[in-house]
Amino acid sequence: MRHARHPSETGMTLVEMLVVLVIIGIAGGAVTLGMGAATRGASAENEARRLSARIRMAADDVMVTDRAVAFTADARGYGFVAWDGRRWAASDTPLLARHDLPSGVTLSGVTPAPVPIGIDGMGGTIDARIGSTRDSWRVRYDGMTVTTTASAAS
Repeated sequence: MRHARHPSETGMTLVEMLVVLVIIGIAGGAVTLGMGAATRGASAENEARRLSARIRMAADDVMVTDRAVAFTADARGYGFVAWDGRRWAASDTPLLARHDLPSGVTLSGVTPAPVPIGIDGMGGTIDARIGSTRDSWRVRYDGMTVTTTASAAS
């Protein structure tokens, strides 16, 4: 004799299990994306690392294109210029375009005059300090390599 199943004994269906798994996945993803969100905004560290990467890109551009590129900066931001045969002009490479620093982040230790980027140690040196109320970083380019280090808050 067979026993009839009652609705209370049937358990969960496959669709219900999949819905639960989707909900768990979405919740887990939201938690993962939210981790560290407080420190992900504009910070001196992020800006220092961005400047370091952009100087490396400028050196790569010099090596690949064999054209003269220089670093320029002021209190509000920095960028790269290229020699057009007569004068320094804004670089037409988007990754080397001017970058304005976010509010609360400052740049110091740089001169407004263009600093040539070289790949063989023949370029100028850059010793920039990027700071905020939370931290301060130093980006140094010696004509060959770029270093980024934390320094005492200013």
